Amino acid sequence: MKKYAIVTDSTTYLTEEQFTELNIKRGSLNIIEGNDTFRELDVENSLVYEKFDQGKRLTTSQPSPGDFLAIYEDLLKEDYDKIFVLVISEKLSGTYQSAKIALNMLDEPGKVHLFDSKLAAYGNEMLILMLNDMINQNVEYDDIIKKMDGYIANSELIMTSEDLVSMIRSGRLSKTKALIGTVLRIKPVVKMENGKLDLLTSSRTRAKALEHVMQFMKDRMKQDYNKLYVRVCNHNSIEFATKLKEEIERVYKNVELTFSNYIGPVFNVHVGPKGFGVSWTTE
Repeated sequence: MKKYAIVTDSTTYLTEEQFTELNIKRGSLNIIEGNDTFRELDVENSLVYEKFDQGKRLTTSQPSPGDFLAIYEDLLKEDYDKIFVLVISEKLSGTYQSAKIALNMLDEPGKVHLFDSKLAAYGNEMLILMLNDMINQNVEYDDIIKKMDGYIANSELIMTSEDLVSMIRSGRLSKTKALIGTVLRIKPVVKMENGKLDLLTSSRTRAKALEHVMQFMKDRMKQDYNKLYVRVCNHNSIEFATKLKEEIERVYKNVELTFSNYIGPVFNVHVGPKGFGVSWTTE
């Protein structure tokens, strides 16, 4: 039986227990304040909240190629036959490029397969759990890649945030759109489009934002699917994340749904302290 490993980055926010149990390795993104750099894997969300309360400006950066190279080399020393790498969307972060540079530094780069997920955070959590299931089911290497490419092609992600302030600071949305939203004190509803974040719409209340999320699912949902895989994310918004979960289970059939209760420091820099969202794919 072939031995396969999974590598991701620190913006995949599975639980520490899951990372240990599934033996998934991570390259750490960084949070930067002036001349100080903090590895995401070494800090808690409280650091981000405290810095923002103090009026500090925070930015983030990708892991270095050397970080990924060390992970690859350690896994290959453990006699893994192949390594699957799935990280934050190439259009959101330089993490993908670091992972790619590192694999090309290996003596046998063909032992590493790098996916461009075009997703982030709970979207990648969903994909990695599916990837791990296929490995445990002894699916052949080429079939895993084919299936994963299909899941990525069919995937969607949408999220809400308390406001647009964090996205203005991080440059993840155009300032024109963001400033309009801030003036109106609205709740942004943001989608992933071709691997990038785009403001879909906005609402005055979280309840209305929930309606927009469900409508987006309806508009984008493939009608001829056999199975629907869903990951719902609660980011300090348990009431509305739970309502979203319940509504999805009510509306759609053949659903395999998992639930996330955590968004980590790097994403807190970019999306702020509250929100909820959903990612899904079909087969």
